[in-house]
Amino acid sequence: MESIKKFNDLKSGSTYAVQGYEGPKNSKFGFNYILLIKDTNSNEMYEVWSTNLLAEYISQKSPKDKFTFTVQERNGHKYPVIDNYRKPRQFTMLQ
Repeated sequence: MESIKKFNDLKSGSTYAVQGYEGPKNSKFGFNYILLIKDTNSNEMYEVWSTNLLAEYISQKSPKDKFTFTVQERNGHKYPVIDNYRKPRQFTMLQ
């Protein structure tokens, strides 16, 4: 398997199934997980660092079954969307 990818390396609009996770691991960005994910379109497997939202979901829900997320992009920033889990905050940017 390749080295661990960054979340930004994932394709916007694609859906990924989390097959497993390792962690939590302490990083310079706080506690994160290493996720083993499968692209539902191509069946390719990757290891990827979790985002804060994915780490929060795993910490709170402690999922035992596989779950999926879709990568969305807004203003050049990618973020995961998990069905039936909280939506990302939308801030009004000040000048």
